[in-house]
This record gives sequence, structure tokens and C-alpha cells, in this order.
Amino acid sequence: MSYNFNLLFLPCLHILYVMRRSFWFILFMWWGSSFSQDTIIQQKPFSSNILSFKNPSTSIAFSGYYRFLGFVRNQKETFPNNAGKTVFINSGDVFREPMLLLKLNGKTRDNISFGADLMINSLYKGPSAIYTRALTLELGLNLTTSFATKYGNFNFKSGGVSWYRQSRLTVWGNRSFNRTSIFERRPQTLLNKLPINRYSNYYNSGLVDQGIRYGNRAFQGIFLQGSKLPLNFSVKGVIGKTNFNRSLLETSDNFTGCFQLKNMLSPNLKVAYNYLSSWADTDSLRDDKRNYFIHSFELVKKWNKIQFEMEIGLGKYSDPNQNLGYGEAILLNIKTAKSNKVPLNVQFYRISPQFVNVTGNFLNTSVLEVFPNVEGIGTTVRTPFQSPIVGLGRPVNNRQGFSINADASLGRLKLNGGIGIYAEIDTSYAALSYIHNVNSQTLSRLNIFAQNWGPYNALNSTYRGVFENVNISDTTASGFANFKKFYNTIEFQAKYNNKIFGKNYYIFSLTRLNSCQKNLKALPQVNSQALISQLSEEIDFSIELTKKSTFVLSYGVEKILGNNSTDIGDSPEPSATSAFFERLGLKKLFRYTKARNQKNTLFGLGFDYMIGPNAMIFFRHNRYRYFDPNFIENHLKGWETMLELKIKF
Repeated sequence: MSYNFNLLFLPCLHILYVMRRSFWFILFMWWGSSFSQDTIIQQKPFSSNILSFKNPSTSIAFSGYYRFLGFVRNQKETFPNNAGKTVFINSGDVFREPMLLLKLNGKTRDNISFGADLMINSLYKGPSAIYTRALTLELGLNLTTSFATKYGNFNFKSGGVSWYRQSRLTVWGNRSFNRTSIFERRPQTLLNKLPINRYSNYYNSGLVDQGIRYGNRAFQGIFLQGSKLPLNFSVKGVIGKTNFNRSLLETSDNFTGCFQLKNMLSPNLKVAYNYLSSWADTDSLRDDKRNYFIHSFELVKKWNKIQFEMEIGLGKYSDPNQNLGYGEAILLNIKTAKSNKVPLNVQFYRISPQFVNVTGNFLNTSVLEVFPNVEGIGTTVRTPFQSPIVGLGRPVNNRQGFSINADASLGRLKLNGGIGIYAEIDTSYAALSYIHNVNSQTLSRLNIFAQNWGPYNALNSTYRGVFENVNISDTTASGFANFKKFYNTIEFQAKYNNKIFGKNYYIFSLTRLNSCQKNLKALPQVNSQALISQLSEEIDFSIELTKKSTFVLSYGVEKILGNNSTDIGDSPEPSATSAFFERLGLKKLFRYTKARNQKNTLFGLGFDYMIGPNAMIFFRHNRYRYFDPNFIENHLKGWETMLELKIKF
């Protein structure tokens, strides 16, 4: 038998060839598979977005806070024209503070910053359609951007409510020496690392962070700021709307614009020029307008231990009913360094009645029409101030005067105080007003941002405060007083710190004495010659229980006396100015009167507790009484409990 080796050998060679190629193919696939496993694990999940091969262009950060506030009020005696509510339960801040603030900040690769502020306000006040509010963005959504160039850094902002400050005569919040009871918190007060730090900070520096509202004014508009400009210049300004300047109709035009140009001539010398213009329609046809403008110049000079601050201004006001012409204003401060044994602060001011501005650091008294009481609008407008009695550091137009403030330390005891003397420039309306030092926040929560309410329609609510109007009977035929008013003020504060059982405790005492009379006096008056005398005493006590908790107590008493030239009460019998001295029979220390004889008291307790590094709970309970035996309707008595939860993120 013969074999054809070619027929046998060729298929074998073909099989070997196929097997060799298969082997190399399998080896290659295994090696590739092994390599791909090392790389595929590191790949991102599938996305329809186009992959970017550039570095990330932005960095974004979020911050803000959430705040819950609830309180219950129970009144045994109520004001007759305040709906007669005896029990009131509320969730949400009645002063329109945001319950949620979310701040977004970003920065691009080119160092251009951008951001947005999301503020949510919600008022839950019961089933009534008038008070029920939807969860809205009524406080606004702010958008910001900033960028740096070789000519300077620039910042732009627009959108909802933003807070702005420029100069004391143009745009500046009401700031004084911050002598106050700190029993109640401001909603936007920052959280401290430890609860007791709030009270230690007040003891050490005398300043408490009152939130972004403190010292600023709310605007809605377009903001511009430029810093590090050539030749040490800087500029800032805003044009938009503010609640302090409203038109008669919500749809009518009303704008306020201002700007500041500042220059640092040297590290110890600063000058600035400020401008403000405000205008608003006063009728539905938009023919009549109310407008005013202000020019001011600022100078700040520092020496070794003395700082000199001055702002002078010129303004003009006009509306369809009157044209006041030009008016001048000057604010002057001379401060010594805090390192001095007894630091001093001397203030002088003169603001003419023609100088009108409702966004500055002074109260307007000469043009009450600046504050229209319009339905739906009037609740957001500051109330008219009729020749107000105010504390030190709060100027008033149509007034001039000076004050001296000093600080001293005696070991653990810190003392500070001041005295002021002021006088009207021209005669004014036959009325005056005073702010309640005790129970002021409690009263303002009864009827927020309201005018002419309460007993005898004499109360006017501001932001966390209440002014009370007083009529004067000594008048001219035109309704003005027959005399110029003179004012005196004394403020004295003592602060003490020590330890008990190893725990820190703090005691704060604040005494204030104010008076208004027909003649110039060196000191406040408490006799029958004073139109109004006001004496108040507030004592706060706080003690550290643990690192996470603090217990607080507060007591306040206020006495207001009027003379026969002011309102006379409707009670048939006069009352003694001091029931205590009357019982003792010391006739030289009291008198009988039918005019104002108010006594307001407050007793409160509270508890601050830290839940975590960025979360705290604040509990407050106070019992209050507002009483005047000569005015039958002037009776108010009750208690209030508040619970606040604040979380920072």
C-alpha cells in the first residue's frame, strides 16, 4: 500500500498553523484583557456629557443658616385696640427675618468670583387668610460677581434685598454706644463657639454682633464697589429702591441712588465724598414728586492716641407742599485710644431742620410726610418721630448738642457711661416722643411696624422697638410749641465677671435717665418742670452651667413722668409719683399728678444650649407689665415664651 505523504502532511501543517495563530491570538487577548482590567477600573461611569480634558474651571462653596422661631403669648390684660388677643401662638419671625439663608459662592480659574443669596421667609400666623403666607422668595435672590484687574478689584451685585452702608449722613443704620440689655437675641446674631462667649464678648469689648441689619440699610437694586484703584482710591454705590422712601402707589416710581469716592492719602488720613439723591411720586398721575439730595465730605485723621472724625453735609428737600431750601449738617467725633487709662469719646453734632434724610444715622422730625401711611406699604415705612428723646449717639435733625463718654476698669469691674446736652434749633411741633427702654421689643411684637396704635393711639412700632407720642398743650395758633425744647441724657453701665464653683458668671447693670424741658439744664430733671422724665434700670445675669449650656436672668423697670403741659389722664383721681415714698409719708420725695405716671416692668429667664458645633437652642420666658394709674386704658400684663433653633452650615 502506498501513501501520498503530501496529502497527509499538508493537512497536519495546516492544523499546526491554525493552532499556532490561535495560541498567539489567545495569548494576545489574555494580555490585553489583563491590561484593560487595570485601566477600566479607574474609568468613570458612563455619562452622556462630553468629557473635558481641561482642569476644573470653578470651585463652589455653600454656607448659610436655618432658623426656627416659635413663641406663645398669654395676656391677662390687653390693649383695647389691639384685637383684644389674650393668647397668641406663632411660628416664624414676625419681623420678616429669613428662616433660611443659603449663600452660594464660586470662583473661576480666572479669579472671577460669583455668588447668589437665597433667602426664604415664611410667616405661619394661623388660619386667617390675612396672615397665612406661602413659602416665597419675597426677600429676594441676590446675584454677585467680582473680578480683579491690574487697575483694581471690582464687585457687582443685583437682585433682592441687600444691606448697604456708606456714611452717617447718607446711608447708615442707627448705631449708638450699644449699651443695651442682651437678654433677647437678634435673629441674625452669629453663633458663638460656646454659649457663654456671647456674654464674655460683651463684657470684654462692649460690642455684640447684632446681625447684618445693624448699622446698615436695606436696598433692592444694583450695587457697585471698586477697591485698590490707582492712587489709593476706592468707590462704591447703589441705585435702587428702599422701604424708607416709598411712593403713594406701589406701582409708582421711587428710587434712591448714592455713591462714595474715598481716598487713603496716608495710613493715618482718609477723605471721602458722598452723594445721595432720592425721589418718589406722590400722586397717581406722577406729576408731583418728593425729592431730596445730599452732598457730604468726610475726614478721618489719626494721631498717636487720638482719632478725629468729621462729616459735613449740605442737603435740600422739596415736595408739593413745601420747599425747605438748603440745610447744613455736621457730625464730629474725637476719640482717644482704648489703651488710655480712661478712654474718652467726645461727640458734637448740628443738623438743621432743612436737612432731611430717612436712610442716615439720624432721626427725621421736621418733615413727617416723608413717611406715607399707605395701606400695604405703610407697614414697612419708619414711623414719624416727633422731637424724640433718644439715647447717646443717636442724632436728630433740628437739633444740636454734644456728649462725653468715658470707660474705666477697676479690676474685674468695668464701668462706662456718658452725659449729653441737646437743644432744638427751631421751634417744632407741639409734641415729643420717647422710646421705651423696658418691654420695647415685647410691645413691638404686639403690632409690628404700626403707627398710632395702643392706648390712646400713642404708640409707634419700629424694628424691635416702640416710640410713644406725647402731646404738649403750650402751643401757638399754627400748632407749634411756644418754646424750644431742651434735652438731657445720662447713661451708666457696670459690668462684672467672676467665678463660682469654677464657672464664669457675668452681671450687667444699665441705668438711663432722660428728660425734656423748656429750659437749658446741665443735668436731667425729675421735677414738675420737666415735660417728660424717664428713668430705667436693667440688670442681666448669666452663668455658665457647662461648656454647652448657659443660664440667664433679666430684670428691668422703667418710670416715665409727665407734667401738666403734657397729656392729662382720664382717671378721676391723681396718683403719687412714688407709691413707696407715699406709704412712708415722705412728701418731699413724691408728688401727686394726673399726667403720665407710667411704670413698666420685665422679669425674664433663659437658657442657651449648644447641640453641636454649629447648632444651638435658645429659650426665653418673660413676664411683663405696662401700667399707668392715671390712664385707664394704659394697662397691659402677660407672659411670653420663645424657643429658637439655629443651625449654621
